[in-house]
Formats: sequence, C-alpha cells, structure tokens
Amino acid sequence: MKNVLKIWLVDNTVTVDNKDDKIGQLESSGNLSLKDILDEMHKEDTGLRPETIEHVVKLYNRVVSDLILSGYSVNTGLYHAVAQLRGVIDGGKWNPEKNSVYVSFTQDKELREAIAQTSISILGERQSVMYVAGFSPATATAGRPFTVNGRMLKIAGTDSSVGITITDSKEQTTPVDLNMLAVNNPSQLTFIVPAGLADGEYTLTVTTQYAGSTLLKTPRTAIATFYVGTKPDAGGGSGSGGSEGGGGEAPDPAA
Repeated sequence: MKNVLKIWLVDNTVTVDNKDDKIGQLESSGNLSLKDILDEMHKEDTGLRPETIEHVVKLYNRVVSDLILSGYSVNTGLYHAVAQLRGVIDGGKWNPEKNSVYVSFTQDKELREAIAQTSISILGERQSVMYVAGFSPATATAGRPFTVNGRMLKIAGTDSSVGITITDSKEQTTPVDLNMLAVNNPSQLTFIVPAGLADGEYTLTVTTQYAGSTLLKTPRTAIATFYVGTKPDAGGGSGSGGSEGGGGEAPDPAA
C-alpha cells in the first residue's frame, strides 16, 4: 500500500512579515483502536484466525512492555523504546509524588524507510483552521508566564468547555485561570502556568468558539504537548522533533 499524507497549507504565524509563508497542517484520517488494527491485519490473508492474531499482538505488547520496564533498551525495527526517569531524588529515596517513570519512543529504521517512501498530497489552503504552532519559551515554568503561538486561538464564547486546560500523564486536568490570561489574541495566548505543576510532560488543550467576526455554535479544540521544566532527553538515537511541537485540531463545525 502506498502511504499518502494529506495536508492543508496554513499561515505560518511565526513569520508574520512574510504573508506568503505557509506550513503544513495534517488532515487527520481518523482514530484507530487495537481492534481496527487487528481487522487490517486479518485482511492481509495470512491464513491465521482472527483470535490467533489478537493473541499474538497482545502477547507482543505485554512482552515488550515487561522488557522495557525491566530496564532493557528495546529496538523493534519500527521504533526504539527505553524507560526514563523524571524528577530530583531527594535524600536517596524514590518519591512517587515527585519522581516518575516514562517511556521514550523514537522512530527506528523501518519507520524511517517508510517515511522516505511516503507521498504528500497538498489539499490547498485552509483559512479557518485552528492550531498550535509552538511555544515561547520552549518549555514552561510553573508560576511563570507562558506563550502559545498559533492560529484562531482566541478564547471566546459562553460554552462551559471554553478555556485552557493542562493535563498530566495521569490524566489529571488543571484549568488555567482565565484571569491570568495576559494576552488573548487569535495568534497568541499568554497566561501564567499554574504554580502547583510538577516538572514533566503535559497536554495543553485550548477550546474556543472564536471564528473571526463570529462565534461558532459548537466549540472547537486545539491540543499540543509541552513540558514544564527541562524537556527530557529522548535518548536512543535520532529524536522525533523539536520543542516547537504542532497541535491537533477538532473538526471545524463551521466548515
């Protein structure tokens, strides 16, 4: 199967002086679960029963997980995975409130080769797209100002979901006090990072009804990953991108 990524051209809000400067925004093909992947595998006509394929995949997942969390650096050909640690260990004792384990994944040879063979299909320019383009500074500090750059980010609307939230790896969500929103522009948001956030990786969610001169009936959302404190070393070879991470976009109800 020939891999094709469909993209939209959107304004590059970082280079405001160049009106013709564009960046690519991925057109999502949807979300897939393990069941969807198993169905695709069964279509390959391997002669294996669906339950056999499912058993092997789940066994593979469990074995790889156990090996990584036993301290092994795992190379599958598709990706490289290694366990990493976060936080300062005070007094020689591990404190789950301050210290945590995460797993770093980086693309490996097979995925890099597949990327090289992937085609890009440009769908055209998209004016109404909402996205996060990057952050300033590159990593946040709890209790300090943090700027989000992008497009159509202005917080507006009366829906209860409108606002900014920050979610940690344990799915605990902290809302940003909008009284701490110093800049609220379509291309830029600046707010004070909640003081209680520990160092680590977080998901930023921006939800708004803003659509230029009008308000959307249904809010839309842009998401992006960012770090509080020092961004951890990805380890295990080539990284998967810099700190200027892009964001996702929910379907535009006005489109």
